[in-house]
Amino acid sequence: MDIITPQRLYHGTTDNLVNLFQSKLLDSRYWRPGRDFGEGFYTTISAAQARNWARKAAARSFMGTELACVLEIELISIPAKMDPLIFLSDSLAWAEFVMSHRRVMQKGEADPCHKHPDIIIGPMADGDTGRIIEEAVQLNRDVHWFYDQILRNTRGRKLDALRLGNQVVFSSEKWEASLRFVGYNIFTGGRWIYYENTSSAESI
Repeated sequence: MDIITPQRLYHGTTDNLVNLFQSKLLDSRYWRPGRDFGEGFYTTISAAQARNWARKAAARSFMGTELACVLEIELISIPAKMDPLIFLSDSLAWAEFVMSHRRVMQKGEADPCHKHPDIIIGPMADGDTGRIIEEAVQLNRDVHWFYDQILRNTRGRKLDALRLGNQVVFSSEKWEASLRFVGYNIFTGGRWIYYENTSSAESI
């Protein structure tokens, strides 16, 4: 499989974590279970989508003083050996993958994959997937019901794949050498300020 690089990717986080990412982008100790594609480092090709992720991260921060932050990253190479999984669009197989990984709630719990892919690319599920998973478990719903639910907005209108959003998830630390931390954007004073990884700043 050929993947053309470099590719600019974005990761939504909070400003207090920038120093950690500057020392290492991929650290599996901090990857959380119960997400669409399992534990991993979640990125997107959409800067706007990453900004939404960053705002949500800042809103639920523990101290309440953290600022929304978007990392800019380049995929500069591909490991010699990799195990990718690519969902070109939403599908029943995609929904089943999301459903099975969303049900894993404890870090270290057995992964539903026989061998988890080390990079996964595909659509996001609806933002209210956590509630939908709880309902699926309580009412013993199947994957067909789950698939239908995660494609709908809060008004019940079905969304197409382009409206769902995109995510590129690195599930193995072996990708560290393939990524370059270019810079980051911090939302402060009502605007996004860009900092190169040398810490020089300019408004955007």
